[in-house]
This record gives sequence, structure tokens and C-alpha cells, in this order.
Amino acid sequence: MANHVKFLRSLWAKSRFSKDATAYHSFPFLRMDKIRLMSVPERRFSRGNRHSLPPYSSCQVNKIFTSRLEHRSSFIMKDLYSSRARFMSNFEQSPSNEASDTHSNTAEEGMTSIQNTFETLTMKLERLGSINAKDILRAVKVFEGCVENVTTKDYEKLLHMTLRMVEEEYRSCGSHVQRVWKLTEGREDLVNLAHIELYLRMCFLAEVPVNPWNVLSQLKALNLEPNRAVLDLFMLLYGWRGDIAGATNTLAIMKERDIPITETTFSSLIVAHGVNKDPHGIQSVLDTMRSVQMTPTRITYEALMTAYAISGSIAEVKRVAGQLKKEKISLSQSQLSSVLLSLIKSGQAGAGFENLDYIVELMEDAEGKMDLSRLVLQCIHSDYVREAIHLLPRQPLIRQNNHLYSNAMVYIREMVHARVEPELLVEMCNDLRRQEINQYSLEVALECALGEHRENLAWALIQALKMVGNPVRQHYFWPLLHYSALTNDSSKLLGCVKEMVNLGVTPDLETLRDHVIPGLIINHPLLTLDMLRGVGLKTSQATTPLLIVLIRNKMLDQCFEFVKEVKPLSLRDIIAPLASTWAANPRRVISLLAILREMNRATLSEGELEPDWGGQFVLDLLNSRAGLGVSQIQPLFEELHKHKIGISESGVDILMTRANKVIQQAIRDNLKIVYDPSLGNPPKEEEYNLLPHPNKMSVEELECHLVELRAKGLNTRGTLRRLLIMHASNNNIQRVLSLFKEAEADEVNLSGGMMSSIMATLVESGKADSAIAVFNELQTKYPSFNVDCYKVIDLCTLLVREKRMEDAVNLLNKYLKDSLKPRSKKSIKRNCWNLLMAAAENQDHKNTKTIFEILHANKVIDIDTVITGPLIKARLSSEDLAGAVKEAIDLYEQYKCLPMRIEILVQLILQSKQGGTSTKESEELLQSMLDTIVIARGSVQARHDLLFACLEAGQPSDAKKVLQNMGRNVDMQLVERQCDRYAKTEKDEPLLHFLSACRGTNTVDRYRIYKALLNLYYKQNAGEKGLSLWTIMQEDEVTPAPPFLSTLASLLAGSNIKIPFRVP
Repeated sequence: MANHVKFLRSLWAKSRFSKDATAYHSFPFLRMDKIRLMSVPERRFSRGNRHSLPPYSSCQVNKIFTSRLEHRSSFIMKDLYSSRARFMSNFEQSPSNEASDTHSNTAEEGMTSIQNTFETLTMKLERLGSINAKDILRAVKVFEGCVENVTTKDYEKLLHMTLRMVEEEYRSCGSHVQRVWKLTEGREDLVNLAHIELYLRMCFLAEVPVNPWNVLSQLKALNLEPNRAVLDLFMLLYGWRGDIAGATNTLAIMKERDIPITETTFSSLIVAHGVNKDPHGIQSVLDTMRSVQMTPTRITYEALMTAYAISGSIAEVKRVAGQLKKEKISLSQSQLSSVLLSLIKSGQAGAGFENLDYIVELMEDAEGKMDLSRLVLQCIHSDYVREAIHLLPRQPLIRQNNHLYSNAMVYIREMVHARVEPELLVEMCNDLRRQEINQYSLEVALECALGEHRENLAWALIQALKMVGNPVRQHYFWPLLHYSALTNDSSKLLGCVKEMVNLGVTPDLETLRDHVIPGLIINHPLLTLDMLRGVGLKTSQATTPLLIVLIRNKMLDQCFEFVKEVKPLSLRDIIAPLASTWAANPRRVISLLAILREMNRATLSEGELEPDWGGQFVLDLLNSRAGLGVSQIQPLFEELHKHKIGISESGVDILMTRANKVIQQAIRDNLKIVYDPSLGNPPKEEEYNLLPHPNKMSVEELECHLVELRAKGLNTRGTLRRLLIMHASNNNIQRVLSLFKEAEADEVNLSGGMMSSIMATLVESGKADSAIAVFNELQTKYPSFNVDCYKVIDLCTLLVREKRMEDAVNLLNKYLKDSLKPRSKKSIKRNCWNLLMAAAENQDHKNTKTIFEILHANKVIDIDTVITGPLIKARLSSEDLAGAVKEAIDLYEQYKCLPMRIEILVQLILQSKQGGTSTKESEELLQSMLDTIVIARGSVQARHDLLFACLEAGQPSDAKKVLQNMGRNVDMQLVERQCDRYAKTEKDEPLLHFLSACRGTNTVDRYRIYKALLNLYYKQNAGEKGLSLWTIMQEDEVTPAPPFLSTLASLLAGSNIKIPFRVP
């Protein structure tokens, strides 16, 4: 160190120093092992001249640097007042300008593509005050297309423009700098000393890795000598990298050329020692400055605070700040921002960010307007998100935006763009909500994530919305479903639907109709329905949208096949798509309408009027894109009459009001063909009324109606009750609770039925304590009201899942003792089974048995194989096989039912294969279980159960032995039923084992196994497995039937696999 200081002093003795000359604008970057420190130059814009560029005001620039800066500004401003008539070209819009290969030689154009580019950049700089990275990228593309025609002047202007962009860009733009400099490859004539200086500045600001000695070698190759500006940049680069040796060599070059040392040189050395965490070196450089009578200015003090911050000497940072205050020297906002960023990048923010708060307080006391926005954005893009969000509340006016949704929106968007991890982003959004900066931060982040195709982040944000109680709307999922559909992978699309169901957001008709089913294979609608049911949808939810998609695709054969097999269909939603496809096949569409009408009539209660489906069909046909012509009315009415479909008086009236005069006359002339006064109104009659009844309003309409009634001081009782019921049915917990409080405030008495619905909603949402509180209040308020049995059983199920077994048993006992028994045991069988299975999954056989006995003693359940299954499940869950066999024998002896036979056999077979002392015991238990099955179901059933158990246990060789022993006693009905069960539960391994076991035997029809496997693969959209199945069939010489080939072809086509056979 002493030698180093001596070298500095000797160099200083030969140098000339001007007291008023200061360094290049103070320390914009610090580099230290992937750590960077950027300051924000303080800029002021002149109000008098809107075209003037903002000068630097943080410090004066020395003579050489000042001349360079003015030289660069002159290039940028040269064309600002050029001709406005041709200032804009097709540079941004036209790809031909971006990849232009030749200059324009036409005299009429008056400018080349390069000149057009500069005019565009100049105009953007004039109007917006800045140039972004995309603008530079477009310019580089133009230069690359005509690089041989680029002049030195053009290239220098491009460098100046790029430097302006780098100074203001907060995102990484190093690749743009490298691409600009790459233009000089093969064009050494474009490189001069000014260009080298501009390139070094851009590398310095954009963190482009550059070795100054390589630059020096390039200068020697071009016969150029480095000037003072270039060497000062060398010192800055070495200083911020902590390269003392490189800085010393640069000082030696400056000594050789008799270049005076400025305060910037010492400041660079101070920072270099700070990067190396050498406080003694920092002090030595400072002592050297004082020994040569150089008075430190705020440039040096900024370097000192930065160096101490990097080295972790926070006490020294505060000491320097105190010294500044004592000497009445104030740092600018940009200099303090540089120190603040150095603390962040060096990991010295403090456990509670107290060090950041200290610097921010200094900024608040300093002169000038404090603006942390750019610094926050830099932190976000440098992976310092927590620090950025901590600083955000200190940003002036951050909470004074009237539009709460847009508060801090730019920072949320940049966090998404910076690829912040989903968990961290959710945490930061919750912090913004907690600090009341933006209550909709999660929604803003979700919007940005969907826009940037960040699917994992979008799912994390949707889950976070659900957790905080914000509404999760259907359209949030539409982009995710769309992205999944674009992959042509049905399993991914169905996975999204399953995730929606797991989140408690069941896809509605519009979502399924427009965003889910169109992305699936629908050639075999019944299999498609199985796929939708396999992800948690009910049959009633999936059938209507599936039929609508079939109708839209004009797949009428599949429509007729589908409606014969399924029952729950909403003709109200189907009739409009039917009308839109009527012109394609009029007779078949009317036939399908007649079938659907008959299905709907079967659901009508006694005395209820049949809706006017014929009138509604004609209305939808009239409103469709194709419309209804005069010549089509008579054939249409005759076809409707042929299928006994009429039109009501109300339907005729609406038709007359919505049709033109020509159509009206045609309807009058043919009305007698279809007129039927016994029909009711068209189902969608309310759509033609301006003021719908509250009972027919949507949730959104009811909310608006409630606000209107309150504003007018009218009675809100009916609307409140209706809203409460609708939100309870939609499982909207937060709104239910808020409406509950509003009802109390408006003195609206909730009925027992409404409170019961609220309790059921709370149970479905997993809020056990709230549900019990509502139940107790209901019992107190309406002691004679009988709550539906299934709701109480579901509440008990929730308690059991939360391991509150005692509370569940007490509640169930009390309810069954005081309330009426359910009339239909069949209707609550599933709820009782869920309760028993919840207890069994807790591996608690004792309490499972207790609940079973309570339900049986109170005559809530009928004993059968299904309802006794949880008693066996409880034993198997606790790995008590002996207890499971004994329980099965006791159940048969007591109730004559034998549940979970195959499950017990599977576990016994697996245990017997493990070896050891337990093998003999397992074999004895296996024989005992088989004997019981023989007594209960006969020897044939026992052998089949053993066969299926071997298959599920993964023992095809044992299964083959069982088949050989059975001979021709194989019951193909039992086999086919079990294969269908495997296909439905998507268990392909037992089916594949079954194929292996069947080889060499002729007692089993293997084609049925192949058929079950194909249906399973079709549901999974597993095209590769389907192709493998075809190969196995060819090896086994099994001839498939035409329906099998058609289904397999649909599966392969949906997976973009070439079909290896001719489709029948």
C-alpha cells in the first residue's frame, strides 16, 4: 500500500490540476461479482423550449468530457427542426424497412432508409423525450441490411442515440450495445477514437463485459492513441470492478502521456478498494488526495459513501453523511440514489431494511424532487424485489391515484416481466394490498401474467385470489384454457378444468361451450363425456355444452346418438345453436328439436304449461345471421306441424313485433298450420322485455337493483333475500357474509331456509366454525325448523376431515335425536358414505364403527355392500389385514354383505409375496377370505375375484394360473364389466397384465380387453399408447371391428400421429 501511495504522489507531482474541473457525471455503475450500482442522473427540462435536451446537473463535466457531451448532443439535435412533411417513414410498421437490403436511389424519395430511420428516432426524441430499446433494435436491423453503405457520420449518430437509450433504460440492454458494435466487423473505417469512447461509456452503463486492454490493443491496431476521456473511462471500469492492478497500469499510461489526474481518478480508486472490502485502502487514497492539497468535493464523498456501503461498513457511511452535514455539503438526488442502490446490490439493506430507510431520509432532506421510480424498477430487474417493494411506499404520491386499480401498476407489470418467482410475486402483491397501495394488485398481476403467457404464475395468482377471498371469475381461466388448447394436448386442457374444479370454480356453460370442449376430440361424444366427468364435472354440467358443440360442427349423426344416451339437457340453451344450423339440414334439425322437446316434456310437473319451443325456435332463427326468408316460412311451419311442434299466442305476438312487414304477412298466411293456444310463453320471453322481474335477474343485475332501491329509500327485503340465495348457491362466501350483515343492518329477518342455505355454502367452502355458528343460531331462532339431513351430515364430514371427531359424533347424535328422520334414505346414501370414508381415511376404525352404528340405529342408512365398505377401508388404511378379514367375515355373518373383496385379496397377495414369517399368515388369511367369498357368492365369483386381485397386484403369472384352473368357466360378462371399470377409473396396468395372462389361452375374448384399453387411452388422449396398442394387436393377430378402427383413428389424428391403417 505504501508503494502504491508513493506512486500516486509521484504521478501527482507531474500532473496539472484545475480546481474547478470535476469528474465525469458521478459514478453511474459499480461492478462487483455480478453486483452493479447505477446512479440516476438528475435531469431538468426547460419549460421555455420543449425541444431542448435535459442537461446533466449532478456535477459539472471537465473540459474534455464537456466537449464530448456537447458533440454528442449536437448529433442528436441536428435534425430536430428538419422538414416535418416527411419525418415519419414506414420504419415501425413495414418489415421491408426493418430488413432493407439496398438504399433508395429514387430522386422523388429524397432520403435513404438510414435517413428515414434517423428522422423517426429524432422525432421520437423530440416528442417523447426518450428512445427505447425497441427503437434502437429497429435501427440496427436497418443498418444490418445496408451495412456497406453506412458512413462514419451515420454510425456515430447511431452510437449517440444508443447511448441516450442506455442512460435511460432500466432493463438489461447489453445485447443491443453488442449488436450495435458488431456493425464494425469488417468495417475498420467506422472505428475512431470518438466511437471507442462512446462504446466504452455504453459498456460501462449497460454492464457489457469488456476488457480495457483489449480495447487498447484495438486502438494500437488502428494506429490510434487513447486520449484522456478513454483513459478516464478505463479507470472507472477498473474501479467499479475492483481491479487495482488494472487501475495502476492505467495510471502508468496517464503518466507516460502527461495526462493530469482529476478527482474522478481518486474516486475510482476509492471505489475499487470498497469493492475489495479494504477500508484501509480507502483511507490511504483519501490521505493521498489531501497530501497534494486536493479538497474533496461531493464527488469524493459520494464515492466514499458508496465504497463503505459496498464493503459493509454502514457506520462509516453514516459518519461520512454526518461529516457532509457538518461541512454543509449536500449530495444530489442522483448521487444519493447511487448510494442507495449500492446498499441494495451489496446486500447491506439491513434485516428490516433500516439502512435503506436511513438513505431515503437523507434524500427527503436533500435538495430537488425525490423520485425513486427508476431505482425501484432497476431493483426489480436486478432480482431485488423485496427491497423494491419496501421502497415503494416512500415514493411520493404513490397512494394518491384516484384509480386504485392502476396504483403501482407499472411496478407489478415489471415484476411479471422480470420473471419473478410466483411465490415471491404473490407475497409482494399481498404486501401492496396490506400497505393499501393497491387492493387489486393480484388482479393486476394476473392480467399481466396472462398477457405474457406465464401460465404457472397465473395459476399461483388465481390460487392467491381464492385464498384472500377475492372473487375468481370464469373469464380469468379463458386464456389458460386457450393456451392449453393450442398445444393439441387434451390431457393438458382437461388438467386446467380439473384445477378449476379443485379451486371451487366449476366451469359454466359458456366456458365449456367456447373454451373447453372445442379443444377436445368429439367424434365419440359419450367418451368425451366420460373425459369431462373424469375431471370432476357432473353429467348435467357437461351434456348441454357438449351437444351445443356437436350442433355447431353440424355433427348431426353424433347428436342423435348422444341424445338417446343422456338425459339432463337444457333445451333453452340448445335451441339457438339449433336454429343457426337449420339451413344446413332443415329436416334433421327439426327432428332433433322434436326429440329434445319430448325429453323436456317428461320433466314437466302436473298442470305445468309446456313452454313454446316452436315459437322460440322461429324467433332464434329470425335473429340468426342467415335470417328467415319469406319462401322458407311455409316449409318450416309444415315441418314443425309434422313433428307436432306448435307456436303459442305469445310467440306469435313477439314474432310480429320483431319481423318486417313482408315476413309478418307470410306468418299470418301460414299461422293456422302451427298455431297452438294451449302452449305457454317462449322460454326466453324475458329477453324481449325491457324490465325483467327480480326473480329473473342475474347476480350483477340484482346488485345494481339493490343499489338503486337503497338510493330511492325503497324496500330492499326481497332483493336482499334473492341475492343471498343466489350467492349461497354460487358458493360466494365473502358476499354471503357481507349480505348477511347488510340484512341485519336493514332489519331483514332471514328465514330458516335461507340460513340453512348459508350453512351449506359455508360447509362446501370448508369453514366449519362459521357453519356451526350459523347452525346453532338457526336452532335458537327457529327451533322447530328441520334442517335437511344431508346438510348436517356434510357438516359432520367436514369436522371429521379436520380431525374433530368428537364434535362430529356429538353433533350427529344431537341432530338425529331431535330432528325428523329423512324420508328417502337413497337420497342421502352418498353423503353418509362420504362421512364414513372420511372417518376411515383417518385410520380410525373405532370412530368409523361408532358413526356407522349411529346412522344404522337411527334408520338413516340401509345396510349394503357400499355403505359397509368404509369399515373395511378403515382396517386397510391402518394395514390391519387380519382385522380386515375378520371384519369382512363379521359383516357377512351379521348383514349378509361382503364389501371390498378384491381390495382385501390384493393386499393379502402383496403381503404374501414379501416373504418372511408373515407369508404363512397371509396365505392362511387369503384362504379364509376365499372360503368366505365361496360361501357368500359361490366358487365361480371367488375365482374371478382372485383373478382380478392378481391383475391389480401386478402378478400376471399368478393370474394366468388362475385362468388355467378356471378352464372354460370364465364368465365373460363379469370380465367385461371389470374391464369397463378399469377403463372408467383409468387403470391400464391391470388390463395390460390381463393381456399377458391371456396369451396362450382361448378362454377369454381378448378383443374386449383391447376395446377397454382403447376407451381408456381415448379419455387420456394418449395417442402414443393407442399406436402401441395397435402394434400389439397386430402381433397378436387380433382383427379389430370398424367402430374400433374409427375410434383409434380419431385418437391418433387428435395427437398428430400418422394413421397406419385405412379408416373404414
